[in-house]
Amino acid sequence: MNSQCVLRDNRTIDPSATMAQYLDRALTLPEGVGTLRVELDFHKVTDRFQLYAAALDPVGFLRGHVQCPGDPGPRRLTFEVGEGRASPGCHPGPLPAGEWTIRVDLDRFTQGGDYELRVYVTDTAAGTPTPAPGGRVVRSATKPSPQSPLQSPSQSPPAWLRGELHSHSLHSDGSADLPTLLDAARAAGLDFLAVSDHYTSSHWAQLTSLEEQGAADGLVLLRSIELTSHFGHANLHGLTRWPGTYVDAEGWDFADAARDVHDQGGLVGVNHPFSGRQAWRRDDHTWDDIDLLEIDNFGQGANNDAAVGLWDRLLAAGHHITGVAGTDCHHPRKPEHRLGQVTTHVRAEPTREGIIGALRAGDAYVSRGAGLRLAAHTDGGGRCGMGGSVPLDGGPLHLDVHLDTPRPAVLFVLRGGLLWHMEPVDAEGPAHLRVTDSRPLPGPYRAELHAASDDPYFWASCNRSHASALAASNPVWATPATPALWP
Repeated sequence: MNSQCVLRDNRTIDPSATMAQYLDRALTLPEGVGTLRVELDFHKVTDRFQLYAAALDPVGFLRGHVQCPGDPGPRRLTFEVGEGRASPGCHPGPLPAGEWTIRVDLDRFTQGGDYELRVYVTDTAAGTPTPAPGGRVVRSATKPSPQSPLQSPSQSPPAWLRGELHSHSLHSDGSADLPTLLDAARAAGLDFLAVSDHYTSSHWAQLTSLEEQGAADGLVLLRSIELTSHFGHANLHGLTRWPGTYVDAEGWDFADAARDVHDQGGLVGVNHPFSGRQAWRRDDHTWDDIDLLEIDNFGQGANNDAAVGLWDRLLAAGHHITGVAGTDCHHPRKPEHRLGQVTTHVRAEPTREGIIGALRAGDAYVSRGAGLRLAAHTDGGGRCGMGGSVPLDGGPLHLDVHLDTPRPAVLFVLRGGLLWHMEPVDAEGPAHLRVTDSRPLPGPYRAELHAASDDPYFWASCNRSHASALAASNPVWATPATPALWP
């Protein structure tokens, strides 16, 4: 097959003179193009000059992309897409005629640099495609994905399931292929796994194939993507089509993407909200657009303390946002990325729909090796579990704490985002505690379990942090009693 270079773009870019987040070139493909190959050369400077490349088809659907994990220095990023062939991160299939967008994503751009972009095509039956200026793509919230995920019926009753909500494969910047990632999840004893590759839905087709082959072996596989913007990252779960993950240009912002996800019945979750340049800094949405918040990311250390503080402020303001965990696994064989060290537990049927429903409802807790479930009831008969609401009836509110700790621990209960109660848990293993608030207030109540400390100032300072965390429940909600209606 003959290969033609149909676009070549050499640029020197300077952050003081370039306000755009993406540099787009339009490329008109005629009928009969068999393969599209994109190459991007630049000198990577970690966290200061990092570029990605992508190709979007005439309706704005992401057909292919490539990121730049690895060491700094001269880099060549390449991907190829066409009928019957595709690089990881790309969707195989015919290349429709029309105006495509070839995108250079200025992921990290705090210092200037040079790049060269080249695009090659093969089997051009109707002449040579010609580049055109401009190339901004207006994305539609109704565009279909070429893959339609299988439904996952189940006759099993709800049970407590343990899973991972944040992992990556070769389809974005992970080092493992999907079979290896699934093997690691099963070895960790997980019940569900979200492969949340950056930008793309290209991994869904292979997940479906692995399910059909029986390779999932009881592991429920969620259809997820990590929306990777220049102002924060968000995991999107429970998808049926690609929602448009490029939200840093005019015509399609984060609120648009969130509406599309919710139209699909999916969930939007903010990841590692205090992680440096990947911290959540978006102002094009409200917190009502957010369903989940990653309060424990295994690699984030003290940033998790800030995430928990943000969560408590949002809960106190009345936002029903479910706290979740994520390993952010890119290399499942490395100790710091090993699956199962921090997990999200949900009470659900073992199906995608059941797990998404439990996450939406807040019937979940986060674990670093301990179990922690919370329920509430009143003397008047009102009761609820995590994520639920119980009306106050003028009497006390009783909190039932079911825990399972591998070591001596301390239970903390927060009311309205503030520390309200703490007590030691000397027993190791399963235990049940009842904590009663004789003067309850409307709002969220939640629990945390931390390893006990030998620090003599522990009780005076109420010391609790990411370093001692064993588990965190989602809240139960106390609501005001309904006023009596007099005849």
